[in-house]
Amino acid sequence: MAIFGKKPESSSPPQAGAPPSPPPAPRPRSTPAPPAVSAKRSFLGPGCVLEGDFKGAGSFECRGTFNGTIDVEEDLVIGQGGIVTAQLKARRITIEGRLEGDATGSEKVEVGASGHVEGDVRAPAVQFAEGAFFEGNVEMRRAHAKEAGDDAGRRPGAPTDAPAGASGQ
Repeated sequence: MAIFGKKPESSSPPQAGAPPSPPPAPRPRSTPAPPAVSAKRSFLGPGCVLEGDFKGAGSFECRGTFNGTIDVEEDLVIGQGGIVTAQLKARRITIEGRLEGDATGSEKVEVGASGHVEGDVRAPAVQFAEGAFFEGNVEMRRAHAKEAGDDAGRRPGAPTDAPAGASGQ
């Protein structure tokens, strides 16, 4: 009996030997488009060796061996197993592998627990995880202070030739 236009369910059992009907196909989900930067991501995999100067508008991840200079506009990642002997420049730099050279980040440089850095680090924000190895100098200045050429990045009372955070004693 149908109530309110609903069809009655069949009470007869499925026939023996007949395959069960497949479940309805799932409807495709609409997924958000990945950010544009992902289309501009370069990768150097384990076992690969690259020498020279690497410059790009996107991001770069190195899990292989690189010698030279790296200058990218977005993120730079030295993954675990990555061995880099280079001068680095990027917006954000994350080091989980090994770096011998200087790293300059316009926003942040982060050295993970498995990271090994021998060189200087420059960025407005610098973070070292517990267990990270670091031998070098750290320079933290706000980008606008350095660009403007004023002493806004220095603490009050610090000598003008001493780096921020240094004591004159």
